[in-house]
Amino acid sequence: MTYGGKVMNKATDACTAKQIAMPGMPMPSRPKAVATCCDLAPGQHVVYVGKIMGGPRYGTRGIVKEALQRKAVVDMGRLGTWNVPYFFLTLPQDDFEHAQAA
Repeated sequence: MTYGGKVMNKATDACTAKQIAMPGMPMPSRPKAVATCCDLAPGQHVVYVGKIMGGPRYGTRGIVKEALQRKAVVDMGRLGTWNVPYFFLTLPQDDFEHAQAA
């Protein structure tokens, strides 16, 4: 299959597909990095990105108290201390950019 004079195949399509820019739509943001036990240390700031009923609100920031094998103990201030699985945690965007630069 050709497109604009270029030969296209399924592998090329998958690697080069992009969203068409539309007026009024925000630019897509980079995906957030999921925190792991290797990334976190006590005292480090994290952001909760889970959407669990009865849990902390999405985007709540906290401080790691303890990094366990499958979850972190996170102090979320007035909301209390929570045991949070790593796939619901990410590093704050500014910390993530500093880690990428290093």
